[in-house]
Amino acid sequence: MVNAEASLTPLGWREQKKLKTRRALKDAALDLALERGMDSLTVEAISEAAEVSPRTFFNYFACKEDALVAEAGEAAAQLHDLIIERPVDEPPLRVLRTVISHSDFFSPAYVDRERILARQKLVVEHPPLMSRQLAQYAHVERTFSDALAIRLGVDPQQDPRPDLLAAITVSVLRTVMRRWSTDGKQPLYEQIDAAFAGLEREDLNAPARLPA
Repeated sequence: MVNAEASLTPLGWREQKKLKTRRALKDAALDLALERGMDSLTVEAISEAAEVSPRTFFNYFACKEDALVAEAGEAAAQLHDLIIERPVDEPPLRVLRTVISHSDFFSPAYVDRERILARQKLVVEHPPLMSRQLAQYAHVERTFSDALAIRLGVDPQQDPRPDLLAAITVSVLRTVMRRWSTDGKQPLYEQIDAAFAGLEREDLNAPARLPA
């Protein structure tokens, strides 16, 4: 695990309140989708269940589908500034490893494996949700690339590093999520940290071990 000294500043009160409201909307959307089906799911019903107004709903999500799949984009938005603000001498992969593995979005307090699996089952069964999820992954990659370009002080049109690092990061998260959904014995944030640790050690570039 990344050294505790690298821990990030906790969210402020306002951010925590927003996060709580967003979670309530996402939980309500999932519960109603599982109970009534996607065809019967409405913004009004989600808002009522979360005890907020439809207007408040649209402060957080563009449509009902996003309330079910927008978690990745939400996490990327929170991490964007944190990536930029890490110490200037910290290597890019260590920056990504630190901010992601310490993110509230991947902490045991936030992650509910059974609900994530239920949500992903809905995504697989409903093409509009899958389309929104893929769009979210693309948005996450762009967000990470933008933050890395600012951090490195480069033009991503001329320097491929931000795009490459962002693509690697999204692939790490998708791979870890898939493995964690199959075996959740190890906490998600630990699996993410271990995956980045492997990249830092260049495990993926090691030659094959031939049988003795």
